[in-house]
Amino acid sequence: MKRMYGEFQTNSEYGPPGEEVFESQRNKRGAQADHQGPQQQQQASNRMDACQSKVEIVTPYWAANSAGKVRAIVNTQHFEQAIHQEVCVKVQTGRCSGDCGCEQKYKWHRLLAYDPDNDCKGIFMDWFLFPSCCVCRCDN
Repeated sequence: MKRMYGEFQTNSEYGPPGEEVFESQRNKRGAQADHQGPQQQQQASNRMDACQSKVEIVTPYWAANSAGKVRAIVNTQHFEQAIHQEVCVKVQTGRCSGDCGCEQKYKWHRLLAYDPDNDCKGIFMDWFLFPSCCVCRCDN
């Protein structure tokens, strides 16, 4: 699981703050996961995605909300808000090339956050956009 912290950045650089703090929680979640991974699903159906992507579970500390305002996301040792995201690895692949290309899709998530510039607002729910999947799109 990747953790984002520090100052808000618009790129995808993440850094781990004290991995040992969340180690026991991560182990519990990993042991309870009973869904098939991408490799197992591909082998079971004999099909594969046209675009290569990387699946991540992140706990963001900063994000821009639906109004474009930077908000601090509530993520602590005792209260974790994790996002499952799938990020495109390449713009084109062997199966998605020519007039086609891999395109990043996004999904809105409602998270508990606060305004770092106005403590009087308290903690509130807000909407944030995160990468959800990678699709192959072709020109008409």
